[in-house]
Amino acid sequence: MKKSENFNAPTHSLKTGKQNSSRWLLKSSMLLLMVFCNVAIIFGQNPNAEITGKITDPTGFGIPGVNISLKGTTVGTVSDIDGNYSILASSENVIVYSFIGYTTQEILVADQTTINIVMLEDAIGMDEVVVVGYGVQKKSLVTGSISSIKSEDIQNVPVSRADQAIQGKTAGVSVLSTSGSPGAGTKIRIRGVNSNGNSNPLFIVDGMKTGDINNIDPGDIQSMEVLKDAASAAIYGTEGANGVILITTKGGKAGESKISYDFQYGFQSSRSDLEVMNASEYQQWMQESGAGTVTQNGTDTDWLDEIFEVAPMQKHHISFSGGSDKTTYSISGSYYGQDGIVGGDKAKYERFTARANVKSQLNDWLEVGDNLSFSHSKQKYIGEDDVYRGAVNSALLMDPLTPTTYDGTPSNVQSLLDEGRTILQNEDGKYYGLPEYITGETANPLALLDTYNNDIVQDKILGNVYATIKPIKGLTFTSRVGIDLTYQIDHSWAPTYYFSAESQNSQTYVDDNINKWYTWLWENFASYNTKFGDHDLTLLAGYSAEEYQAPDYSMHSAPLIKEGDQYAYQGYTTSDEFDKTGGGYVNHTMTSFFGRLSYNYLNRYMLEVSLRRDATDVFPVDNQAAVFSAVSAGWTISEEDFFDFKGIDYLKLRGSWGENGSRSNIPGNEGTEFYVFGLQYPGADDVYQAGAEIDKLVNPDLKWETTEQLDLGFDLRALNGKISFSMDYYNKKTKDLLTTGSGPLSAGNDFPIQNVGDVTNKGFDFELGYNNRDNKFKYSVNLNLSTLDNEVTRLDVDSPVKGDNLRGYDLTWFEEGLPIWYFKGYKTAGIDDTTGEVNVVDVNEDGEITDADQTYIGDPHADFLYGATFNAQYKGFDFNLFVQGSEGNDVFMGWFRSDRQFSNKPKFMFEDRWTPTNTSASRPAANNSSDYVYRSDLMVSDGSYIRIKQIQLGYTLPKTLVQKAGIDRARVFVSLDDFFTFTDYEGLDPEAGSTNNTRQGVDRGVYPIAGKVIFGVSVNF
Repeated sequence: MKKSENFNAPTHSLKTGKQNSSRWLLKSSMLLLMVFCNVAIIFGQNPNAEITGKITDPTGFGIPGVNISLKGTTVGTVSDIDGNYSILASSENVIVYSFIGYTTQEILVADQTTINIVMLEDAIGMDEVVVVGYGVQKKSLVTGSISSIKSEDIQNVPVSRADQAIQGKTAGVSVLSTSGSPGAGTKIRIRGVNSNGNSNPLFIVDGMKTGDINNIDPGDIQSMEVLKDAASAAIYGTEGANGVILITTKGGKAGESKISYDFQYGFQSSRSDLEVMNASEYQQWMQESGAGTVTQNGTDTDWLDEIFEVAPMQKHHISFSGGSDKTTYSISGSYYGQDGIVGGDKAKYERFTARANVKSQLNDWLEVGDNLSFSHSKQKYIGEDDVYRGAVNSALLMDPLTPTTYDGTPSNVQSLLDEGRTILQNEDGKYYGLPEYITGETANPLALLDTYNNDIVQDKILGNVYATIKPIKGLTFTSRVGIDLTYQIDHSWAPTYYFSAESQNSQTYVDDNINKWYTWLWENFASYNTKFGDHDLTLLAGYSAEEYQAPDYSMHSAPLIKEGDQYAYQGYTTSDEFDKTGGGYVNHTMTSFFGRLSYNYLNRYMLEVSLRRDATDVFPVDNQAAVFSAVSAGWTISEEDFFDFKGIDYLKLRGSWGENGSRSNIPGNEGTEFYVFGLQYPGADDVYQAGAEIDKLVNPDLKWETTEQLDLGFDLRALNGKISFSMDYYNKKTKDLLTTGSGPLSAGNDFPIQNVGDVTNKGFDFELGYNNRDNKFKYSVNLNLSTLDNEVTRLDVDSPVKGDNLRGYDLTWFEEGLPIWYFKGYKTAGIDDTTGEVNVVDVNEDGEITDADQTYIGDPHADFLYGATFNAQYKGFDFNLFVQGSEGNDVFMGWFRSDRQFSNKPKFMFEDRWTPTNTSASRPAANNSSDYVYRSDLMVSDGSYIRIKQIQLGYTLPKTLVQKAGIDRARVFVSLDDFFTFTDYEGLDPEAGSTNNTRQGVDRGVYPIAGKVIFGVSVNF
């Protein structure tokens, strides 16, 4: 779990903003009080007759939840579970029937008292409303590149995080798991990696920006819109460079009281095929490699089999929603719990969430409401993504002749006990096995798991309160105050233990890192819509102000009075000698002005222009403000008189250009000199004098990272809405990337951050859908595919920039003409069939192999990303299939320890090795230490994969059965999630993730994503 920050930079600003924060908190409280305490009185017409009827689909099935209203008034109701309704109306009234996915109908009452309606499915589906920045638009009028994911697309996907629900659902979006461990986050990349630093998108939840959406239960989400092109995201200015994800949570519906409960329980297990050498293979390998003699001792431990276990998971989600024609509400709560397939409850994640969304129409011109959520989570974690102290890494490397535990006390253990060493024991009192042959930091992974006592506890409040005023026709003014407040404590303690000279702890200690990050945001914006003739014009203008604060504190104490969770507190140590404290403080502010003009003529020609100015104290004084602009246009060709293509219902061309900024990769204060005091230097009389020096050089010219993007695309619907197809071409260039500068060592100081480079991402996005609901067997198929070409196109430093350091050598690099953080190493040209040695390519052709011959050997970025869903319904049964994958990305197998010759190896290295009788082998002869093997393309594997994310079969119980129990709808299902993966990658998991931005695709012993068998029940009352 990572600190979710809107600003990531330390600063020394003297502005605290406490008074402003208090004032806005007071206003927030007042608005919230208005929501819950005011009683609305709405005056409408005086209807004098009851109109009744039933609303059905074309097959005669009653449709619940249809919105029924009297046109031009606020009087309305909704249909019940069977589609029945009643409403009071006069003969002059027009009744409007509307429901998402169906064509809106308007009926004049006249002398009718019974009006039955057959709702027709929207043939085109383009009247659907999508959320855009600071408003909504009809999908048919959208000129940018926006993908929408609705609640029905994610409601059956058993994921813990909202961001995981996006994976494979839309083109151009990559969701990379940082780990398969419970509670681990993701890295979302929209149309490629834009920056050498943080490339995460901006999240907006019900209008409030946040750096993390882990507190949102997927069951609370109504829709997720992904703003992919610059024009769509430009309204968010400096924070839109990496794309924007808008999340709208569920609200209540007038006249419809509903209780929903969802329950899921599942079992997780490892689905990897990776095997390591067994005892006999290990012995033979070590002999052939010249490492030394290995003697069989009757032990043959499969360490991967030992650390992986079947782990439970469960989820509960309950919601209450409803309301009147004046006030609607939605209240929900959830619990999610998941144990780890490595570590069990040592890697457990638990989360509780609560949400309250309330909206009240106080009168015809004033609406107030709130969208507030609270979450409490606890994540226990173990060491991972680490070649020195990771549990999975140790399982890959530990020799198979080491037993898991000993029967009795062998002499090697007794000798260490006599020396005063602490040898760990399992729950049965048996001593854990100590490494038989391998040396160094690698330890018995089962014993290593017992040393982890780590947890992160987080409490988060996210939401806003708002008031919307409509003083005159067409004009809407909204003021809202939002808060993103998080408290987090990272607590850990370590027992004493001894595994080896390099892996031991002789003194207990406790560490606590306490963090708080807090953002308040006040936004005011007005929208004016006017229609004259066939012209439709909407103007938006707004202002926002925000402040971010993040104090942090660290404490270390030792030794503990006694080992155990109940004693692991800073005050329970027996000495003050080892006490350490630290901390920091971040404080930033930003103000913004923004505007947008949207115009359409006859719903045929569309134009949109936006402009935003942001000013923040992150940058030096002269560059604190920047302006970002965008323009987009659309042409609905199918509305033209000359368009007459049979079968094509709708065709729109789109084009956009825009600029967005990024401030997420600057620590701040780059234009301010800070001095280090306490230095001493010898004077002329050889007496030391006190002095000071500049901490690092300054750069007053530092400016924003800016992403400029061109997007060209079209949307098509055909065969009465059965077929939908969209395509986009994008060319995105991020300029003035931020990284530490370089210069002569004679400068004597660290260099500041500078604007040094450009990165270009370009490619195509395709989305294709087909649905057929004409018969009792209904089905739909949705496919998406995106291509990506990533390249560093400018780098203004003296040499390429180093990235991830693996066992002492720099593996990933940022270099002009190559992908961001590509793999660098020795390139090979097969195996010498006479010696079994690696043929290394002499890249610079100087006649010898040196470090200078290291070159490009792999690209962590996929060339293609794709996803496919198939949904089918027949009577009460439903079936869902979801497939997701990538093609063209490489993974570097980085868990090997070439510095520890007796470390174990994967079985494929043994089976594919060169021997005198197998001279055409694909891998060299047994070797434990050669850089030409372990720093070469022999460690690069194809990371392409196809993963069946879900196979789910559900059954909705007959209404005649469940209604007797007072239940409106009940569904049961069984699901296989992440259960099948097809890949040529030879490691544990092709989705080799990391929290380090420079480490994409580097497998250091990745915690694999678990396969899951899940059973679930959904009930509506």
